[in-house]
Amino acid sequence: MERTEDSTEDLDRLLAHAPQTAVPPALERRILADFDRIARRFGLARVWFAIAEAVWPGAPAWQPACAFALSLSIGLGAAAFSPLEVPQSDENATSLFAFDIDGSQDI
Repeated sequence: MERTEDSTEDLDRLLAHAPQTAVPPALERRILADFDRIARRFGLARVWFAIAEAVWPGAPAWQPACAFALSLSIGLGAAAFSPLEVPQSDENATSLFAFDIDGSQDI
């Protein structure tokens, strides 16, 4: 471990005495323009984050996805247990859900 600290101190000393070179303004503008060009590129991740921001602004992407999955599972669960046909025998008849009746009755 001492060897690493010694080499780190030597590197710091060498870098402190190294001459600094100035970056030409044209190169700096070109590099910054490349960052802007790359940021404007089309990508699926960019579309995904734009949709997530539209659905739930300011939230991480997993929160809208989990909210959608939860609502989908609740809806599918309700659809699985509700009957396809509700008997309409009289005005006072109540709807029977699949989990309210035993298996011997026919809906």
